[in-house]
Amino acid sequence: MKIILGRIFVILLIMFFIVGIATAVPIGRVLEWKTGISTVVFDGGIHAQNGFKCSDCHPDPFMMKKGYAKMKMVEIIKGKYCGKCHDGVKAFASNKAEFCARCHKKM
Repeated sequence: MKIILGRIFVILLIMFFIVGIATAVPIGRVLEWKTGISTVVFDGGIHAQNGFKCSDCHPDPFMMKKGYAKMKMVEIIKGKYCGKCHDGVKAFASNKAEFCARCHKKM
C-alpha cells in the first residue's frame, strides 16, 4: 500500500512540475519590465488566444531565465526577440508608431 501511495505522490509531483512549466505565463498573468520611457507589458494569455505556444518563443528567441533578455527597440525592429514575429507579416509591426501602446502600456 505504501508503494502505491508513493508512486501516486511521485506522479502527482511530476504532473504539477510539468503544468508549472507549461503555464509559465498563464492566462490572466502578465510580465512587466521597465524601459527608459515606459513599462512594457507582455500577456502570455493574449498570445495563447492567438494560437501561439510556449515553444514558439522558448528557447528561441527567449531563454526561460528571468532577466535573460536585455532588449533594445533597435534589436526588436531588426527582427531579434519580439521582432522575430512582430514584423508586420506574422504579427503587428514593432516599427510602426501607431502600435507602440500595444506593448508600452504605462508611460
